[in-house]
Amino acid sequence: MSGGDVAFVLLAVNPLGGLLVAIPYGLFTLGYPVALVLALGVPLAYVQVAVVDGAWSALARWPRWERFIAARRSPRVERLAAGRGRFWGTMLVTPLVGPWLVMAIMRYAQVQQQRVAVPILLGLCWGASVITAACLLAPRLFGK
Repeated sequence: MSGGDVAFVLLAVNPLGGLLVAIPYGLFTLGYPVALVLALGVPLAYVQVAVVDGAWSALARWPRWERFIAARRSPRVERLAAGRGRFWGTMLVTPLVGPWLVMAIMRYAQVQQQRVAVPILLGLCWGASVITAACLLAPRLFGK
């Protein structure tokens, strides 16, 4: 594994930038094919979800954390919890705000990762596809 490969992995799992930085880096700097960038980028971006879910589970073992969260619950959060991570809304919002933040909001609303895994993954797929399409079309549109 070269330094560029490691950089791609670190960029893709990074919650700040993530696929928005990793995809152009993989395509233009490393010369990866589109299929490889998408096949590697999306699962690597999903690592953010697993980290937030694991950290939340670890924090949930502390009674002080549970009291802190319980004191901040609101009717809006209760409506979100009642929706159990609405599929389409979750899918559309994921690439816009980031998978880690979507998972944190879902855990705050007491929605487990299993309930939102598919919409988050599909959201990452459509977001990565849009970024990839923009990367491929931009040089043609703006000349290079």
